[in-house]
Amino acid sequence: MKLNLSLIFFVFIFIFSSLSFSVYAQNSNVLLVEIKDTIDQSTVEILKESMQKAEIEGSEAIILLLDTPGGGIAETFEIADLIKSSVIPFIGYVYPKGAKAASAGTFILLSTHVAAMADNTIIGSAQPVEIGLEGRKLITDNKTINFLVAWIKERAAMYGRNETAAAKFITENLNLNDVQAEQMGVIEFVSSSVDQLLDDIDGTIVTTSAGNVTLHTKDAEQLKYFPSFKIQILKLISNPVITSLLLMLGIFALIFGISSPGYGAEVFGVIAILLSLIGSGFGIPTLSIIFIIIGCLLLIIEIFATPGFGVIGIGGIICLIIGSIFLIPTYSTRGWLISMDYMNEIMIILLVVVALFAIFFAFILYKVLKIRKKKTAVGTFIGEKAKTIDRITPDKPGYVRFKGEYWQAKSDTTIEPNTKVVIVNKDETTLIVKPKNK
Repeated sequence: MKLNLSLIFFVFIFIFSSLSFSVYAQNSNVLLVEIKDTIDQSTVEILKESMQKAEIEGSEAIILLLDTPGGGIAETFEIADLIKSSVIPFIGYVYPKGAKAASAGTFILLSTHVAAMADNTIIGSAQPVEIGLEGRKLITDNKTINFLVAWIKERAAMYGRNETAAAKFITENLNLNDVQAEQMGVIEFVSSSVDQLLDDIDGTIVTTSAGNVTLHTKDAEQLKYFPSFKIQILKLISNPVITSLLLMLGIFALIFGISSPGYGAEVFGVIAILLSLIGSGFGIPTLSIIFIIIGCLLLIIEIFATPGFGVIGIGGIICLIIGSIFLIPTYSTRGWLISMDYMNEIMIILLVVVALFAIFFAFILYKVLKIRKKKTAVGTFIGEKAKTIDRITPDKPGYVRFKGEYWQAKSDTTIEPNTKVVIVNKDETTLIVKPKNK
């Protein structure tokens, strides 16, 4: 009888433990956060928002799915600090297959508690890039390079990774694929999929700001993070191409609104300019502001002071294009941890799109000016001179010739044909005239 009771007790304990583990496994979840495109202030906001969501959901870890050409230095450091202060482990995962985490992406990967890469992925090329009047160039001054090297080595040492290789990402623009990165001790895992990654990191002990944490990720539920509408808008207008185009669109709309009020173009122009300033982080270079102001002044002079649309207007458009291009370095340090290939592509895209944009608006502006001048020619009547064709009496109107056009006219006096008259008023389509000598 005692044996049976003991057996029942152990069976009960076994079943209870199994059920408890099953419930725990079902409740376990990880938050998947995509980090794509350039690293900017919207990326920082994504990290902050995802950390709040992970805390609410009680997530085991936040997995950053990295596929980025890099981004701003200041934003990269802010993201790294957020990861360092987090009580929830961050898993950096270069994903999907064929993805890259260049420059700032490499910095972020080495700042996570666990670093992993999918098959055929690349990290590296982390030497900073500067954009100035002479174009794009790699930053080589010892002060900047030494600081970045010390920073990335400290992050590598914090998680037991290869400090020498980490430094070479900056000093030699070292690039490593997934296999090489694992062999050199830069990352901990090479995982073919998110499911495989969760199996690989299960049981791993990491050190967060709250102390040592053991990951329980096997069969964990995968929750996908979706940025709020505010962050999606911020991400859109933070794109250097969109920022420049918004500025150009806003300036042209403002000019149209001033020259042809009543259609709301000036309101749209102000909104577009404000969005451009928000997207650029207000870090607009002084030279850009100078070019934009000169461009606006030249276009205003062209509209209100000179006839037609000529050299002054074209010069204004060129100044606006140059000013827009100089908006690309939107960070106050003018330093980027970003792929040079990406910068070459974005410069070409920006030049082509802005040029097409300027040509289109130049054509529209020309048409607007043409219409305005035509309206001025036939729309201003009082005080203008005309010549009678018919005999006009107070009881019988007749026709006059005004600037090559025939208009019906009437008068309170009798006027003979071929008499020069002055227009004193206009009644809808009928001119009211009087003899010139009266």
